[in-house]
Amino acid sequence: MDGGPAWRTPLRRTRPTHLRRVLSLTLLCAVLVIICNLFIDRPVAAYVFQHRHARLGLLPLRPIFQLMAAPSLLPLPFSAAVLGAAVWRRLSGRPPLRHAALYLPVSLATLAATAAKDELKWIFGRPWPDSWIRTGVYAFHPFDTGWLYGSFPSGHTAYITAPVLVLWSLVPRYRPLWGAILAVVMIGLVGAGYHFVGDVIAGLFTGMAAAAGTLVLLRESGNA
Repeated sequence: MDGGPAWRTPLRRTRPTHLRRVLSLTLLCAVLVIICNLFIDRPVAAYVFQHRHARLGLLPLRPIFQLMAAPSLLPLPFSAAVLGAAVWRRLSGRPPLRHAALYLPVSLATLAATAAKDELKWIFGRPWPDSWIRTGVYAFHPFDTGWLYGSFPSGHTAYITAPVLVLWSLVPRYRPLWGAILAVVMIGLVGAGYHFVGDVIAGLFTGMAAAAGTLVLLRESGNA
């Protein structure tokens, strides 16, 4: 039948398309990360380290980059507060949260991205830029633990990307704002020396997967 919302298409009809899209994006992420690992990450990290005391006029530059990255600190506590409030209102017999159809997908996507990045960091075992500069350890060291490792993928990028991409889908009128937030945070994380370029790219794709998975599951269940 024609005329119904595309997201209400039966799962058996959409699965091949979804799978091809996931595989294509995974391949794209892998290619970009490899290119960054070979040609981009070390020169950029070295440049950032060499200019860590640079100034923009009278202002030191590094705090500006740190401020740019700061929005990535907000989604996780926001998500925990929203989910806690939703559960409390349900148990106490109160009406659901206003705009719950927006807040809950945002929160669930954020938590999914957070869980995913924690596992991926352990699986890939990549040193931080500061670890590489100070010890020379580079590339990937799967399943290694310790203070040297944990840079890949960027967790802060993942859990700013997930909620922002849910908003990108559900509140499309503000897409320029959502895109600007992502760009500012990613530049801030690299410029402040927290991550390699490849880390934030991988974090972007991790958050993208969390957002897409959350929206697909909620739409298939009829809740979004």
